[in-house]
Amino acid sequence: MRILVAMLGGTISSSDVSGTITLGATTFVKNFLLEYLSENEYVFPEFRTYSSEDATPEDYREALKRIIDEATSSKYDGILITHGTDTCAYFAQLAYRVLSYLEIPFVITGSMKAPDKDPEEAAYNLIFAVNCLEKKNSGVAFRNSDKIPTLYNAYQIVSPDINGIYKEEKGCIPPEVKEQSEFFAKEKLPKILMIPAAPGLMIPSEGFERVLICCNHSGTATTSLEPFVKIWSARGIQCFMAPIPANSGVYESRKRLRDAGAIELPGMPLEGAWAEVLLR
Repeated sequence: MRILVAMLGGTISSSDVSGTITLGATTFVKNFLLEYLSENEYVFPEFRTYSSEDATPEDYREALKRIIDEATSSKYDGILITHGTDTCAYFAQLAYRVLSYLEIPFVITGSMKAPDKDPEEAAYNLIFAVNCLEKKNSGVAFRNSDKIPTLYNAYQIVSPDINGIYKEEKGCIPPEVKEQSEFFAKEKLPKILMIPAAPGLMIPSEGFERVLICCNHSGTATTSLEPFVKIWSARGIQCFMAPIPANSGVYESRKRLRDAGAIELPGMPLEGAWAEVLLR
């Protein structure tokens, strides 16, 4: 099996220096694959690495474009992507929408601890990720709360909890699979204002082109945003709301924001909605 390996950074590509995790050690992934999973052929293009917590949409676009360029210029049976865990769910949601049209299985994985501190975790995740590719499965490979290797659907995955455990959002609708050439052709990506579902909001007046209102678990958001949504919509700034529960009543607050111009994004978690807003 010929596998394209995209090492984008994160803890799995880091080292623990006196208790401080420092980005830049990509040798563990490469050495482990070549030594312990040598039945496959691996290709390691040079990628610019980044810290997951500091990642930008531009970082994601650059990495995904490089993956697509490599995958379309040579034949691969699978794509292995290593990424930091903090924003991996956002990257995975975007990757699903951007890479699926290639019809090449891809698996994203990483580790919570630096490999020089805990090589077992990184090793098991890499073994499981490659095993998933060999079975032609795609998704995000991490261990669950019982430490069982688990492949999460990339379009269902949500950010991990404080213990680093991922989960899938139920009832998600698979996004449309298509080539996203416009996304890569744009000179600048839109600046998205994400408004958290938290009391006492401070709303900036400028510096963004799109708005994503983060709803509470019931699909509601504060009605204090109603006049802002009206103003933004009148200015041509699209406003979106997510996550939206599939089977629940529509609360008055959400109806008022919808009537003011906010667009509901049902059938996806917040991370998927972010990817959708970025691509639109």
